[in-house]
Amino acid sequence: MKTLGIIACLIMLSIAVTARTPVKDFIIADGVFYDCTEIHRGFSNTTVTTTDGEIVKVPNFLVQSFRQHGRQYELLPLVNGKGDTVTMTYMELIASHNGCSLYRYCTNCNKYDPLSGEIAPMNHIYRYFVLKNGKISLLSDDASTGDAMAFFNVRVIK
Repeated sequence: MKTLGIIACLIMLSIAVTARTPVKDFIIADGVFYDCTEIHRGFSNTTVTTTDGEIVKVPNFLVQSFRQHGRQYELLPLVNGKGDTVTMTYMELIASHNGCSLYRYCTNCNKYDPLSGEIAPMNHIYRYFVLKNGKISLLSDDASTGDAMAFFNVRVIK
């Protein structure tokens, strides 16, 4: 009977431990870090529910970085193949290694490719960028992309 009671207590404790999930979402806006339970991005503002239950409304132009649903995005310059900055946009952080970071950007996710200037149907085309020593560069060919993926230990699934 004691064994049954101990097993029941262990099961209850394990359920209580797994019921709490760690907060993984955050937002950095105007240099302020917010731990979030919810993030809602609107047209001009981002509404954040912090872990304290406080609701904060932040203008989108102040948001520098955020993590939502396990994916981290940072505001970075979008550069073309020549290295010229086209615009500032959020890129998804894929991996970091030895002070370098690998990012990806979906050019046709919004039906407009700012690099080529084409309006196209919804077709996910990802371009990869490397940030090294504060300079971002586009991986423009298959060879450089393959080398970068190997450097960051990222496996590409096609």
